[in-house]
Order: sequence, then C-alpha cells, then structure tokens
Amino acid sequence: MNRKQRRTAAKTARTVPAKAGKAKAAPGSLADAVVQKAIAAAQAGAMTEAEAALDEVLARYPTHIEAMHHKGMLMARGERIADGIALLQRVVEAKGDEALYWNNLAAAQLTASRAADALPAAQNATRLDPKYIMAWQNLAMCFAELGRHREQVDALKQITELAPQDADNWNQLGLAELETGNAEAAEAAFRQAVAKGKSKGKAEFLSNLGVLLAQRNRMAEAIPHLEAALNLEPDRFTAALHFGLAQASAGDYPKALRWLRRATSIRPRSDDAWATLADIAEKAGERAEALDAARRAATIAPEKPGNGQRLDRLTRQSAALTPQSAAGEATVPASKLGQIFIR
Repeated sequence: MNRKQRRTAAKTARTVPAKAGKAKAAPGSLADAVVQKAIAAAQAGAMTEAEAALDEVLARYPTHIEAMHHKGMLMARGERIADGIALLQRVVEAKGDEALYWNNLAAAQLTASRAADALPAAQNATRLDPKYIMAWQNLAMCFAELGRHREQVDALKQITELAPQDADNWNQLGLAELETGNAEAAEAAFRQAVAKGKSKGKAEFLSNLGVLLAQRNRMAEAIPHLEAALNLEPDRFTAALHFGLAQASAGDYPKALRWLRRATSIRPRSDDAWATLADIAEKAGERAEALDAARRAATIAPEKPGNGQRLDRLTRQSAALTPQSAAGEATVPASKLGQIFIR
C-alpha cells in the first residue's frame, strides 16, 4: 500500500460512519491480515512499512490487541520507548491473560532501565506460562538489576531445568552464584557450561571456570582451562591476566610475564593489569619493568593507595640499585617497556 492509498484508507476510517451494531465489533480478518503483513515487514527489517500497516489497522480499530502490541514493540525498539511502553501497558490492561504480552512489556521496561516496573510484568509472564524461558530470563535480569541475586539464582535455576543443554544459561547461573558468594555452586555451574558448550561462548565458559579456580588458589586446575580459553580467544583479558598469575604461581616467570604483558596490551587502561605486571616483574627480578608498570598503574588510577605505595617502594629500590646498574647490570629502558607485548 503506497502513501496515497494509506491516506485514503485513513480518511475513509475517519469519515465513513460505522453501521449500527458494528462500532464495537471485533476487527475482521482483513485487519488481521494487515497485522500479519506488518509482522512480516518488521521481520524483514522494513520498519517504516510495518508501522504504516499497523497505523492503518489502528486508525480503524483503535483497540486491536495485536496491532497495539506490535506497534508498541516497534516503538520500544526505537527512540519512542516511553510511548511504546504506554501502548504495551494498554495491551496487558485489555488482555492480561497472555504471557507474551506481559513478557514483552517487561522487556521494554528493562530496555528503558525500569527494572522495578519490569519485575511484576515478568512475574506475571512466568505465572501465566511457567515454561516460558524468555520470561524467566527477563525475570532473572530484573532481579540482577535490582541487586536481588538470591532470587536471580532461583530464576536461573528454573531456566536450567527447562533447558538443561543450554550452556549459556549455566554460565549465567555461575555468575549469579558468584554474586551471592557461593563459589562452590558457581564452580559447578561453570563446569556444566564448559561440558555443554559448543564453539560459541566456549572461551568465555572456560575462562570463567579458570578464573574462579585461580581465585580459589587452585592454580594447577586453573591453568588448562585458561590456556584452552586463550587458544580459542587470545585477546580474552581476564583469561590472559589470570593465566599469567597462575604461571607465576607455578614458578614459570617468563611465561607469566608474556601473558601479563598481553593483558596490558589488551586493556592498556587497566591499572589492575599494570599493577599485577609490576608485582610479578618484581618477583621475577625484572626491576626496570616492574617500575615502569608501577608508574603506569599509578598514572591511570592515582586515587588507589596501593598504586602509589607500590610506585614509592619500587622507586626507592631503583634509586638504591642505580650504581650497580651503572656498573654493568643490563636493564631495559623504561620508554621501551610498553612496547614489549605479545602479538
């Protein structure tokens, strides 16, 4: 339908009076067909065409549920999110027994950073359809945004029961368990994610498990998982950082330093990465590199007391050792240290 035809249809809807007894009649099959046309257009990426078709239906049938629903979703995906939410609220007020409508209202409210408003909508969706995985995911997101991580865990457990083979759900459960401080449950969930994960997301699952094991001081167990993650994604920051720490714990300082340098190259503005490199370089006897890394950490985050204290200590040590270095000890110029990265 071109612009002229749409205008004619809208004008007809405004000017031709409805026949007696038809004013409140349900929309006919023609209106439903136009809505289906709008859905197909939206799925094809033709949003303007989709909205025009929905407007055509709503001009004649202002309370057409599916037209309001899809128009609200279209608006919520763009810059008119508040108007889209308002339209979706009208939908659930008119037909509150449909889980899909409550779920999409919750999703729109989450997009607008209105988790408190989204929570009852997501709860209604899961109550109406307890097997609706996307509704449980939105509910879990509401709890996460509100800092209610114990309830987030409960929602994610429901999801893993409904879709036990979906590795990403196990990974999300592991992250939520960490928020509650339950490291053992997090480890179990991450292991499920690794076991069930395919190529997509596998590096993240391996990295999360490896990082957790490293943080629990189980370095020997952490190393193979972190190494596998880095084989899949060499630029995964957390894996590189903790792999370097694990190698240092195992006494392999050259390998540790290579991966810690890699971490600083991945995120050059991470003071944590530079601080870690400084600490390990100091232990490895690489004093010039340690001092340079400490300077970088202190420059990036001078408000952190540890960064300043580390820099002061290494500066004093460097000053005390200057005569020895001048007598022949080989050092790396500080200006060159930042260029020593694994590529």
